[in-house]
Amino acid sequence: MTALSIAGWGLVGLVIASVLRIAVRRSSLLRTGCERLAPPALLEVVTAVLFSALAWRIGAEPDLFAYSWLAAAGVLLAAVDWNSRTLPTKLIWPSGIILATLLSLAAVLNRDAYPLIRSAVGMLALLMFYGALYFLRPGEFGGGDLRLSGLLGLALGWAGWTALLTGTLLGWLAAAIAILVLRIGRGSEASDDIPLGPFLITGTLAAMLVSSMS
Repeated sequence: MTALSIAGWGLVGLVIASVLRIAVRRSSLLRTGCERLAPPALLEVVTAVLFSALAWRIGAEPDLFAYSWLAAAGVLLAAVDWNSRTLPTKLIWPSGIILATLLSLAAVLNRDAYPLIRSAVGMLALLMFYGALYFLRPGEFGGGDLRLSGLLGLALGWAGWTALLTGTLLGWLAAAIAILVLRIGRGSEASDDIPLGPFLITGTLAAMLVSSMS
């Protein structure tokens, strides 16, 4: 892709993020007092940068649409979770359906079903892993995080087995570092209310960007 088309795709991401921000603010997904989803333009700028980075790494391939949608939905979900400490099912399920549709379309256009099968297995693997955590550590791992794992597993599974493992580990590593920093700076209970979702999403997006380089 040319520099102009990469920049144009970033502009598409900015528009999509703006639309998603407006839609969420007009809905009842955010808790009262958390209407300010993110600082002005931050959501849009981050999404636009991710869109451009994905276009640069992947190029004009069918996968780009699915990866870009996850970037837009992921940034929005991270912002919602960070501000309201919740991952609404009404936001996760539509995001997952759109992602699965785009991945299926990419499989058809690429005439290769294996990545789609791997994507489904990746989703099931993360649902089983996080499901075990949900039941073994009640109260420490939320249902929203469990549902989010299915969405992330779809994307990571499509990217590959290495991406599935790397994205999961990066997410937990980022969360562990953040908790450690807060506990050192503010005390042992300062990190109790840190949402896990934004870190899992960050790890996934980082792994997808790295995997697209290979």
